[in-house]
Amino acid sequence: MPQTSEGNVHALHYREAKPSQGDSSRPVSELFRLDNRTVIITGALGFLGTTLAIAIFESGADIVCLDLSPTPNAANWNDVEDAAKKHQCQLSYLQLDVTDENAVSETFAKFVPSLRYPIKGLVACAGLSLNGPATEFPASSFRKVLDINVTGTFLIAQATAREMTRTNTTGSMVLVASMSGYCSNKGVDTAGYNASKAAVHQLTRSLAAEWGSRVEIPLIRVNSLSPGYIRTAATAESLQKPGMESQWTGDNMLYRLSTADEFRAPVLFMLADGSSFMTGADLRVDGGHCSW
Repeated sequence: MPQTSEGNVHALHYREAKPSQGDSSRPVSELFRLDNRTVIITGALGFLGTTLAIAIFESGADIVCLDLSPTPNAANWNDVEDAAKKHQCQLSYLQLDVTDENAVSETFAKFVPSLRYPIKGLVACAGLSLNGPATEFPASSFRKVLDINVTGTFLIAQATAREMTRTNTTGSMVLVASMSGYCSNKGVDTAGYNASKAAVHQLTRSLAAEWGSRVEIPLIRVNSLSPGYIRTAATAESLQKPGMESQWTGDNMLYRLSTADEFRAPVLFMLADGSSFMTGADLRVDGGHCSW
């Protein structure tokens, strides 16, 4: 039994009822549906954010997209809007710096009253990677990476959990980590990024432990996604370095880079009821990179 810092044993009040058990009578197709719920996506204008938004609309959820830009400027934003219309889902976009605690609270206060359905999902994609030799890497850059990738992820998860608690709504969170939280990447100097993603793994486990069984809040499952190398505009510069393409493709068991669409099904699985007995886990989708 846990003890306080003073050494006094105290009892934590856990749920007596078994939470969110599976239902064998439900069709498998329903286990990946997200109807009658709202999902928040941070870093929504990135290559992964827009791809996941379209997939989440296809599964029936409304979405609140959050990112730094005052207006949505993703190259494929029209595709996101078209998907919302096609599937008769509600799409909202708001500017947000996830590292600003006050801004996070204020932004939630803006969009929550306009929601059709309760918030039951979060996909925290907002992140930053800065390269540079550790002997020369500025402390300010290191702090910025940690602030966005770790503190920002915590703040948005915290705000989402508070709203779920206010409405007494169960939910599922997907925190985007990386295979770099497990290993170092050959040919790239990203000590700060790697450290931050390892922290996201631990944050996932810690939040899952707090929010999975306490009676004072509804059941909230928290898992992380650890992508491997993804071929996008964001990785194009690194791939121009001589030998990097062959290095990255040869570093995993499938001998290729992934594409953003290959993370749709993993995220939908973790958000939806099909993963009802999964929390505090990391789903590594890395082509076998970490399994050599």
